[in-house]
Amino acid sequence: MLSLKMKQTLKQILAEDVGKGDITSSLIPTKQCRAKIFTREPCVVAGLEEAKFLFKSRGVKATGSFKDGDRLKKGSAVLRLRGSNKAIFSVERTALNVLGRMSEVATTCAEAKKITGSKATVAITRKTMPGFNLFDKKAAKIAGVWPHRLNLGDAILLKENHLKFFASPSKAVEAAKKKAGKANFAEVEVESLAEAFDAAKAKPNIIMLDNFSPAKAKSAIKKLRPVFNGKIELSGGINLKNLKSYAKAKPDIISMGCLTYATKWLDFSLLLEK
Repeated sequence: MLSLKMKQTLKQILAEDVGKGDITSSLIPTKQCRAKIFTREPCVVAGLEEAKFLFKSRGVKATGSFKDGDRLKKGSAVLRLRGSNKAIFSVERTALNVLGRMSEVATTCAEAKKITGSKATVAITRKTMPGFNLFDKKAAKIAGVWPHRLNLGDAILLKENHLKFFASPSKAVEAAKKKAGKANFAEVEVESLAEAFDAAKAKPNIIMLDNFSPAKAKSAIKKLRPVFNGKIELSGGINLKNLKSYAKAKPDIISMGCLTYATKWLDFSLLLEK
């Protein structure tokens, strides 16, 4: 379900692309046409709801037999369109861009989840496309990956630079839990086992081990488990190539910025059908 904010963002993105109007399409007569959008690559599709909304906003009917989260083969027709040729052309690039970005994020997230299996919860970070955060997070959820914090107001996450203003990680967690009130949620990022043990004294919800090697992460987690009942998260430098090694360390959560910042663009095309 698209939120009001998401609908407003989609309309703004479309308006930016249309600009003062499609001067190329002004050269051709208006005709009722049919068209299809298909994927040129296998993928976990995401963004269908968004694409349908965009076309509907210009009076184009968009239908399809697939749903977000489906695994598609190369050449699959994800949407069939019916409406004015000029309306279709005005939405084409925006819809393809949304589908391409969201499907690539969903496909990459699905691959990460497949690698970890049930060993840990995979999460994305806030390293999302500026202005497209809601949709990157949605694409991750479609693939079964935890979106983590939506924004800075969503949860307390004490990072390295925050800790510089406190006497110790445990003091920072205590201040965070007091600030959180009834929600009482706090996560803290640490860079050493000593910091992790200190943070554990204040009982945060999550301790994030940042930039630990797989071997050091495994050792740290084994030592932390007897004294810490919260969740342990690994982050920093984790990618699809080394993910399996980190999963063997048996953390509760593995967060991966590369799932959004290192993705390419999945290729979709629109073809007019007479």
